[in-house]
Amino acid sequence: MAKEVLKDHYDRKYASERSASSIECIPAVHVPTTRFEAVVRFFPKYFKGGGLARIVLGARHHRVCMRARLAARRGRTCLGWTPKDNRPVHRIPIPKRPSVGQPTKYAWPMRLAFSKSLFWGLPLVFAAAGCGRQGVEIIGALPDGGGGPAPCPATLAERLTVAKIAVDKNIAWQKTGYDHFPIDERVALAVQPDGQMRIAWTEVNPATVAGGSPQPPLGVHVTPLDANLVRRADDVIMPTGQEVSGLVAHDDGFALLTRDQNPGTPIDQGDGNTVAFLVRYQNGQVQWKFALTGSESKDAAETFTVYSPFLEGQLVWSDSTYGATFVVKGGNGDPRSGYWRDALVFRDSFGRVAPWTVVHGCENNGGIRLIADTGKTNLANASYSSLPAMTGLCVQQIPQAVKFTALEANSLVSNQEVGVAGYSGAKLGSLLKVTGGYLVFWLSLGATNDHQGHDIRMARLDSSFNVVSGPTWLTRTPGTEEWNLHVVPYGDAHFLMVYEEIAITASALDNWAMYLGSFRGTRLVLLDANGTPLFDELVQGAPTTANAEPAVLPSGDVAWPFVNPTPDYTQTVDNPNGPGQTTLRIARVRYCQ
Repeated sequence: MAKEVLKDHYDRKYASERSASSIECIPAVHVPTTRFEAVVRFFPKYFKGGGLARIVLGARHHRVCMRARLAARRGRTCLGWTPKDNRPVHRIPIPKRPSVGQPTKYAWPMRLAFSKSLFWGLPLVFAAAGCGRQGVEIIGALPDGGGGPAPCPATLAERLTVAKIAVDKNIAWQKTGYDHFPIDERVALAVQPDGQMRIAWTEVNPATVAGGSPQPPLGVHVTPLDANLVRRADDVIMPTGQEVSGLVAHDDGFALLTRDQNPGTPIDQGDGNTVAFLVRYQNGQVQWKFALTGSESKDAAETFTVYSPFLEGQLVWSDSTYGATFVVKGGNGDPRSGYWRDALVFRDSFGRVAPWTVVHGCENNGGIRLIADTGKTNLANASYSSLPAMTGLCVQQIPQAVKFTALEANSLVSNQEVGVAGYSGAKLGSLLKVTGGYLVFWLSLGATNDHQGHDIRMARLDSSFNVVSGPTWLTRTPGTEEWNLHVVPYGDAHFLMVYEEIAITASALDNWAMYLGSFRGTRLVLLDANGTPLFDELVQGAPTTANAEPAVLPSGDVAWPFVNPTPDYTQTVDNPNGPGQTTLRIARVRYCQ
């Protein structure tokens, strides 16, 4: 049974891992030449605890092994065990006899290590020779005493961990929002097809303008991570990028939706001569970089006279097509100069213009989501033979509403959103594809002016974008502001909803944009397949952010990036990003049943 369980873990977790070392250099114990066979052969069948672990053989791991240098000079290897949680490896004296059935003659070149956190006092012994200084790494899964996976913690809080990644520049993690309310600068996490990840962030611009006010961020970094959220290489840097608005991770690199200086005719109105760019990096080098708006966009004519002082967008890869949706403003020479709306632009895998573009999905756009939507219902306009497999959602400012936006759909989700001219009280939220249609989640102040903070609403739509149930309130908590809401799949039959809670301590700011108050923590809520809350827990040290949707990892775990573990919503902000932060953080909720 242990072998079958271990092979199942191996097949699901590590079959595509390309960087594993060969183990052919330890023939002294007749180790098979595949990592899986070696793990099966040398793992005892009954370990207490369980979970994933890493076994490292090699004299270069001096911290793990006793007298490692001596062993290296004699042409032998030593052994260390690093648990999944990276706790220190404990060392014990070399035993006179091996303890898991290895021949006695192999005991003398051994170095033994064990971890108290996984199996109390039960040592693991390997014999190896002939590797010299070459390190050997074997990765596998430890079955517990019953041959099954590690026990599933009963609470979501117990399943939560936070990884930290150090960087050498100050991270731009905060900016000024409506009415100077503090909001998050985007940090985006994306998963590659092979299970490794990349995280994109912007660097604080050291320059200031007259009066000492800081400049917007300058320089986009993309940090490569392995499947365990550990840095695996140096950052790839786009020095002129000014915003992370979307990230797609590929095995050979990534695509980035960012903002940069307008290379064409200046059309801005004094609020930043920047336009949207889609950039593709392969193996650390720029393969192509194209403006999506402005006179150099080479897209539909309607994109030539719009620009973007900010993007706040989304980037999706589906069926060999990139879809980018982001905020635009009519520039000088535009028929609607000065008016805000959104653009939905498509490019192929080489960055070439695709035949579908729209810049009017939501007038005065107040929030965007875009998802890959394979197998979507084709409601295409007759002028298009086909459409990309993507679906969008936005908050419309005039009139105030939440609605779908795409070339083939302009369907209303909710018109029960209070607001003033140019501002809607609704904020996204997540868009999810489910069997038979979609689920939409958003923050709402309701339809009247007697609100006391944003609450959470949900609606279900069919595959033709028609509302079939809702809008339904999931929370009604006067005096509490729900904030930075996200919902993602959590297994096949549940969803995980995460958001911040703010205890309101002051009246609403102008335009009902936000409520100041004390940060209580992050709420984790388990939903059933219909979006009904089952239970929830409040946790600390893992805040969510506004537009960076959590990532679902190959294991089913849910992860989201952030920078500041203790947000401050008690006062408005004029000079964001202080104090400096040089640590990226990723919250991870383990999936198990």
